[in-house]
Amino acid sequence: MDVVAVIVLAVIVILVFFVKRTFSGFVYSVAMIDIFLRIVNALNYRIFDGKGDIGSFISNYLPSSFESIIIKYTDSILQTVLIWGYIAIMIIFEFYIIKTFFHKK
Repeated sequence: MDVVAVIVLAVIVILVFFVKRTFSGFVYSVAMIDIFLRIVNALNYRIFDGKGDIGSFISNYLPSSFESIIIKYTDSILQTVLIWGYIAIMIIFEFYIIKTFFHKK
């Protein structure tokens, strides 16, 4: 899981710095990757039951979310700060989604 977590974080950095250099771009990138990881994890346990070649690959090499990455690699105050930062990013993402929903015509 170590290599995959680094790859996921590298993908976020690439998305932020090369595709969209705004704060909203960062928020959308984090949310997209997190939602993708959660969908893959949910499908793994619904379809493959976490077993077999594909299920064990997903279970072993893909983190279930950003929160699981933070929990695995940090502890103490740093973990608390990063989790609250993650929650703030998700709240901002939700704000962007709601704002977009109500301003569409």
